[in-house]
Amino acid sequence: MIRNLKERDLGTVVAMLQKEVQWRPVELAAILKSATVFLCEEQGEIVACGLYDLTSFGEEGTAEMYVYTRPEQRKKGIGSRLFDLVWTQLLAHEQKPTAVVATYRIDEGDAGAFFAKKGFAPLWGQHTMKYTGGMVPEPTLAVKPFAEQELPCYIQSQSDAYYEVRKSIDLKPYRLTDYCEQTMDSWQKWLLTEMKDDIYMFYEEQGEFVGSLIVTPHGEAYDVFVDPKHQKKGYGKQLARFFINRTLEKGLQPYLVTGTHNKPAIALYEGTGFRITQTMLTAKRALL
Repeated sequence: MIRNLKERDLGTVVAMLQKEVQWRPVELAAILKSATVFLCEEQGEIVACGLYDLTSFGEEGTAEMYVYTRPEQRKKGIGSRLFDLVWTQLLAHEQKPTAVVATYRIDEGDAGAFFAKKGFAPLWGQHTMKYTGGMVPEPTLAVKPFAEQELPCYIQSQSDAYYEVRKSIDLKPYRLTDYCEQTMDSWQKWLLTEMKDDIYMFYEEQGEFVGSLIVTPHGEAYDVFVDPKHQKKGYGKQLARFFINRTLEKGLQPYLVTGTHNKPAIALYEGTGFRITQTMLTAKRALL
């Protein structure tokens, strides 16, 4: 039986999805609450889910969809039934998207073949990397908390730092500063409210800005970047070490997510003691 998600299902579905993806329960719950979700129930037990969201992807006009079936329930057509339902709902929506992306694991299972048959082409992959070592040397760079007046510098430098990577995977806009006004406003609001106390700014002895990262309260490094003017000087490793020590001090295991295409970053993190624990792929199908 396929039915809609109900409030009482939330905990069960989050626990099911956690066995597949290394995302925090709060992240999974937020995805489920904002999306349109369908569940497959067999003999009173939830065995699969499919969902779509028209607003969560960072590219205007592009919807996100997910389909997951428990391993022991695969090869029964459940995933295809859920996919067909989600797809039909998307096409019938009054805000019909111009494209749809799907994200799934590629280090196990056959989700890649499933979505390839549905017309999805790979966009980019993401590694989850975790650190299991001890404390490391502190950075020699000067480290300061983020201040609101530094927002323009922060945004411009991050936009410049991510340009080549975004261009290499054709993720538009290539420059973050080219996002539409609404997206930019939301991003700045997020930085100045939810993230402000977790952003760290790094400077050379002469006071020139080098780069930044976010050290989240749950142990993840986010938005790690070194300004292009200062790359290939070993500063990225210093940022990583700062993150490791601050996270270990909280009694948490440091982890981060980086693109499978970003070979320099992967090498940097592996050289600092991180190891790949999961690999996801995002694939896209255009509708126009």
